[in-house]
Amino acid sequence: MSELISRFTFKLLIKTRLLLVACFTLCAQQTFAVTLQEQARPFRIAVAANFAPALEILLADLPHREQIDLQIISAATGTLYLQIKHGAPFDLFLSADTTRPELLEQSHLIVANSRKTYAFGQIALWSATQPISDLSELMHYSGKLAIANPDTAPYGMAAQQALTHLSLWSKISRNLITGININQTFQQVRSQAVPLGIVANSQLVMNDHKGIIIPASYYQPIAQQLVIIKSSPQVELATQISAFLLQASSQQTLQKLGYLALESSSKMNKVTQ
Repeated sequence: MSELISRFTFKLLIKTRLLLVACFTLCAQQTFAVTLQEQARPFRIAVAANFAPALEILLADLPHREQIDLQIISAATGTLYLQIKHGAPFDLFLSADTTRPELLEQSHLIVANSRKTYAFGQIALWSATQPISDLSELMHYSGKLAIANPDTAPYGMAAQQALTHLSLWSKISRNLITGININQTFQQVRSQAVPLGIVANSQLVMNDHKGIIIPASYYQPIAQQLVIIKSSPQVELATQISAFLLQASSQQTLQKLGYLALESSSKMNKVTQ
């Protein structure tokens, strides 16, 4: 009789464990669904214009994406920062730099510990009018060169640092055409208004163009950070989407879209997260 009871107890224990595993799995799958039931207004993501196309691709794989009332507002990082400072109803902010997220953190406008680096940009030399085989062609180049404004645009600052590394800044700076941001610089080169430019590698990848990638060791990492806005009524959903963007599969997609892996960039130069 005791052996029969022991067998019954063992089977009951196994069934209980299996039931608990099934419950935990179901809960994990329904995390987004539960949050969605509580969604009172659209979930608004403010994203730097240069990252908006990549974000659209990433969000296509977001669990229950079709059930989320989600709005993407893209603009220049500085513009979005000022809107947030003045109370714009955003939930998540994906900046093109680290400066604005840090300023928002200092102003106590974000959820504590929500500031994370979600991507590292790469720059590349590109022409829409002539083939380029090597960076050494810059040594003998005397025409106009398009870059984003080094004083305000992270990709422009990286371009200046790369040119300085190549000992070309003093020579080329006289012939620079500076765009307001990296999007304008890309358009200047693509429209053939400027024969050569330093653009974001992701712009080339997503538009099926090929350029010469500039080694990441030639410039400081172009870290792009996200933050969760403190006034958001949907902090839980924002936390989940933030985690989704940082997960391994999303980061692998970003590498395919022309961004650097978070790990490799962090090893080259530590960036505060």
